[in-house]
Amino acid sequence: MNAIKSIFLTLRNKPLDFVLYLLFALAIIKLYSLYFSVNVDDANWESFRVEHHCKLQKNYYGTQESSWKCDDGNVYYRWMHQR
Repeated sequence: MNAIKSIFLTLRNKPLDFVLYLLFALAIIKLYSLYFSVNVDDANWESFRVEHHCKLQKNYYGTQESSWKCDDGNVYYRWMHQR
């Protein structure tokens, strides 16, 4: 019970610190979710590429398998860290 009281006293005395800690925690949670959403998407890429007839685009420096033009008219970018 005393621990909870001390937390509330600290929050009341330093509200800006609490807001900064909360923003930091939210940023960490968001980065964590972004990282794992890329891995889930990566598992579906091969089937998506075949279904949409995606073709590798070439540029001056080669392909590096980074940009794919698909029959839906969109260009999809695949970076090295996603593979």
